[in-house]
Amino acid sequence: MKYEIVRYGVVGFSKNKFDKKTAYKLLDNLFKELKEKHTDAIIEVVSGYTNSGIPKIAYELADKYGFITVGFSAKQALKVVSGTYPVSKVILKGEKFGEESAEFISYIDHLIRIGGGPQSRKETKLFTDKILIKKNDSILIEHEVDWYGE
Repeated sequence: MKYEIVRYGVVGFSKNKFDKKTAYKLLDNLFKELKEKHTDAIIEVVSGYTNSGIPKIAYELADKYGFITVGFSAKQALKVVSGTYPVSKVILKGEKFGEESAEFISYIDHLIRIGGGPQSRKETKLFTDKILIKKNDSILIEHEVDWYGE
């Protein structure tokens, strides 16, 4: 039996100075809905490969729900202090953070944004443009969470 692959990109804060409890709860509820919605599909959760912030929460929950985890980032992710999350699949594009954004957006079918700074918002704009150009049924889900940093 051949299963459809549905790819959900997850972006948001990479640093840990945000309301992690609310972010976790939001993503947990969303992933539970995805599990129920896509009973005949393989779900990939695609995020920034780092072992901190929203990517870490997304990967931990993806593991909980049995989704495939994909680390999609620039090679700079290999040098971050928090390290990388042990994902199922790694895709590295470009040298510095942000250089992978266009290819990341091309790779995913849907996007979930939980808070986030300039790069997350840039990727959300790229995704919105992709939806408008392709006129497809892609889904964008956005939630704000409190930021405690400077």
